[in-house]
Amino acid sequence: MPAVSDMVASTPSNSEDGHTSDSTHLLPSENPADPATQQSAAKKKKKKKKSKAAKAASSNSAPVSEPAERPTVICISRNKHWKYISSYHGPWLQLPVELLDSLMILNREATPTTVEPQSPTLPSYSTASPAKPRPKSNAHQGFPDLSEFTPPDTPRLMASANLPPAFPPQIPGKATPPPIDPGVFKCVVSIRRLIDEASELSVRASSGMSSAELNAMRNGGGLAGLSASPWAAAQTLGLNPLGVHNGTGRNVAMSAIRIHRLRALAVSKLAQAYQHDEIASSVMVMQGGSVFDDLAEKVLKTDPNDADAKYVHFFHEKIPSRQMAESTPTKILDDLIAAYPHKLEVYRTRGIVHCFRDEYPEAIKDFSHALKESRALRKAKQSHANGAGSDGRLTKSSKRKKASGKKTNGQAPPDGTCAAFDFETSETGDVALLHPSVLPDAPEPLEHQLLFHRGATYLHHVMFLIERAVLDLEGVEKNSPTFDGIDIRLCYLDDSKYGGTEIGNPAGPLGSLSGRKFKVYRQLLNRSSFRDQVSSLLRKSIRDHEKFISHFDTLDSPGVIPDVDLAKQVEYSFLLSESHRPGHHHPDGPAPRPAGTPDLPPMFTTYHPLLVEAHYSILICQLMLADFSSLLPNFVRVASIVDGLEGYPVFLPPRSMAQAEYIEVLERLAGGWEIGTQPHSMSGSRSKGKAIKAAPPPSPPDSPSSLTPARLNGSSSSAPSDDAAGSSTSAATTPSVERPETPFRGRVDAEEALDYARMLLAPVYARQKKRAAKEKPLVKAKKDQQQNFSIPLHGPRVDLILAWLGAVHLPELE
Repeated sequence: MPAVSDMVASTPSNSEDGHTSDSTHLLPSENPADPATQQSAAKKKKKKKKSKAAKAASSNSAPVSEPAERPTVICISRNKHWKYISSYHGPWLQLPVELLDSLMILNREATPTTVEPQSPTLPSYSTASPAKPRPKSNAHQGFPDLSEFTPPDTPRLMASANLPPAFPPQIPGKATPPPIDPGVFKCVVSIRRLIDEASELSVRASSGMSSAELNAMRNGGGLAGLSASPWAAAQTLGLNPLGVHNGTGRNVAMSAIRIHRLRALAVSKLAQAYQHDEIASSVMVMQGGSVFDDLAEKVLKTDPNDADAKYVHFFHEKIPSRQMAESTPTKILDDLIAAYPHKLEVYRTRGIVHCFRDEYPEAIKDFSHALKESRALRKAKQSHANGAGSDGRLTKSSKRKKASGKKTNGQAPPDGTCAAFDFETSETGDVALLHPSVLPDAPEPLEHQLLFHRGATYLHHVMFLIERAVLDLEGVEKNSPTFDGIDIRLCYLDDSKYGGTEIGNPAGPLGSLSGRKFKVYRQLLNRSSFRDQVSSLLRKSIRDHEKFISHFDTLDSPGVIPDVDLAKQVEYSFLLSESHRPGHHHPDGPAPRPAGTPDLPPMFTTYHPLLVEAHYSILICQLMLADFSSLLPNFVRVASIVDGLEGYPVFLPPRSMAQAEYIEVLERLAGGWEIGTQPHSMSGSRSKGKAIKAAPPPSPPDSPSSLTPARLNGSSSSAPSDDAAGSSTSAATTPSVERPETPFRGRVDAEEALDYARMLLAPVYARQKKRAAKEKPLVKAKKDQQQNFSIPLHGPRVDLILAWLGAVHLPELE
C-alpha cells in the first residue's frame, strides 16, 4: 500500500543537522516554540561545533591510531537473491485489486462456440500494414473485450492505433485455452491482496492508527475531503478547530498487545503469500519499500515460536549481497518441516536453498517428495469429489462418472490440443467448452512450480559437475578471495594452468585437437561414468520441463511457420528469436522481424512467466546431448511459440537467461568452430535445387532415449567472428586449420549430425559476416577513441556448455 506507507514515512521531521527525530519522542519542555528550548538548543549546537573541532585536531595529531578502513559490505534481504524475479514483473503490481479480479474472471471464462464443423472465428483487429512490425507490448490477445472497447468521444484514436493481431482460428469441438494460466493468475491476485492487507496492518502497528483513521487519511485530503466533511477540509487547510489528534478524536496510544496482534496478523498474511509463490511474493514485497523490513523480527521478539514469523523472517533477513550460499543455512526450514510436515511449500523453499548451496541431490529429493505428496493430495480430492466412500470403494454414481470419459487433469496431450470433457451453456444457447485448466480438478500451481524447479535443478547439477571438474583441472579455487562474489567464466582464466575456453579460435572452443588443452579436457570430461551421469541428468531435465510445458495448451496458426525446407525454417527461427533476445537493441530502433514474416495470427499459448525459460532450457539440454535431429524442429517451433507468447495486461515480457545463453552459444560456435560453418547439404552450392521440407534429412538418428552414451555426441553453437568465412549459400571451402587424420568416430550418425549442426550455425554465421562488414570501417576509429566495454548479458554457463561440447561432442563430428 504505497500511499499509506508514504504518508507514514513523511511523519518524522528532519532536523538541521540531518538526523531524523520523531515528534512523539519529544518531552513537554522540548516544545520548539518555547524560548528556553531554543536557547538550550543553541548552546548544544555550540558545544557540538567545539567537540567537532577538538575531534578534528586530535585526529590530525594522532592519525596512526585510526583503524584501517574495511570494504563496505552491502546487506540486502534474502528474497532479493531469488532467481527468475525478472519474469514476474508486470502491471499486476500496480493495478487495482478489483480490476485484477475482473481480469481473472474474464481469463477463466470459456469462449462461447458452437459444436458445429464451421465455428465462427474471432475477427481480426490488426490495422497495421504488413510492412510494419507487429507490436507485442500492447497486445490483448486473450482479452477480446479489452480490444473491442472504443471510447465514444475519440473514435479516431482507436482507428489509428496499433491494435493486436487476430486470435488464431478455433478448432471446432475443442476448448479454447485461457490466455494466462489460471493457477498463476489466481496466485498473483491472492498475493497482491494479502500483501496489501499486510502493508496496511504493518502501517497501523507502526503509527498507532486505527483503520478508520487510515480511511480518513485516504479520503480526507484534496477536493474530495473539502466536499465530504468541513472538519476534513479544515484539516486539509492546516487548521485544527477541535484540537484533536489527526482530526479523528483519537489521542490514546495503542497498547503493546494490540500492536503485537496487528504485526502477527500481518506476518500471517505474508506467510500465506510466500506459500502461494515465493518468487511473485518477493517481487511484490520489493514494491513496498521498508514496510516489512523488521516486521517478522519484532514478532519473534515477543513470540519466538511463531511459525509464520520464522518463515517470513527467513525471506526478509539481511545478508551480504551475492553471498546467498554462505549466509543461508537450512536449520530454520528444517525445524519448520519437522513441526509442520504437511506444508509442502516449505519443501519447495528448502529445495531452492539447496540449489543455492550447490546441494543438488538434496534439492531434487525435496522437490520430488513435495511433488509426490501434492499429486496424491489432488487424487484424494478427486476421489472424494467423485463419490468414493470412506473405505476407498467407488459408488455406482462414481463408477458412471469414471466411465463417462478420461480425465486429463489439466494436462494437454502431446499433439498440443486438449479434448474437452466438460461444458456449460451460455445465455445465447451456444455451448461453451471448458478447458481442463479451469476445472476444479486441475493441478495446483504448486505442481507446476515443483516440476519447473526440479527440471532446472537437473540442468544446474550438470553445470555444477562440469564446472567443478574443469576448475580442479585448471587449478582454480572457486571460493578464493580473487573470485569473491564474482561468477567465474572459463574464457577469462588467464592465470590458470591451461587457460580455459577460447574465443574466436577456428579450431574450436578448446583449440586444436592435437593440443595439450584439448587432450586433458577430453580425458577428464569424456570418461564413461562422468558422461553417463551428465547424459542422464540432461534427459531428466528435458522430461520435467516437457511435463511443465504440457500443462499450457497451444493453438497452432496455419502458415505461421514458412513452408520451406528445414534449413530455411531454421534461418527464419534464428532471426525471429534474435529479435526477442533479452537485452538485444537494434541501432535503428526496435528489432526488425525477419523478411517474409506471414501476416497471420501467431501461435497462441497459455502464458506462464517461466514458460520461455523452460522452452530454451530444453534446447540447451538437446544441444548438450547433440540430439540435432530433435533440436532443429524444436527450435523452429519454440521460436514461433515465443513470438506469440503474451502475458499482457498482467505480466511484462520475461527476461530469460536460458534464451540469452542459447543464442550466445550459437554465436560463439559460429565464430570459433570453422568446420561447423561450412556449407550444409541444403545450401545453394550443394542442394542443386533440391529442397527438403520440415522433415529432417534422410535417415535421421534415433531419439536420445534409444541412443547409448557412446552415440550421444554432437555439435553445438557459437559466436561472432570477423574472420569466419562462408554462409549458408556460399561455396564449400577448405578449412584453414589442419586437423589430425585420426577422427573420433564415437557415433554412427556423425555425418548427418554434422550436417544438422551446419544448418543450425549457417544463419548465425551469415549474420556475423554481415555485421562484420558493416562495422569494419568503424573499428579503427572506435579503438582510437576509447576501449570498447560491454557487460555480458549471459551467465557463466555458456563457457561450461562450450567446454563440454568441445571436449566430448565436436571431435566426434569432425
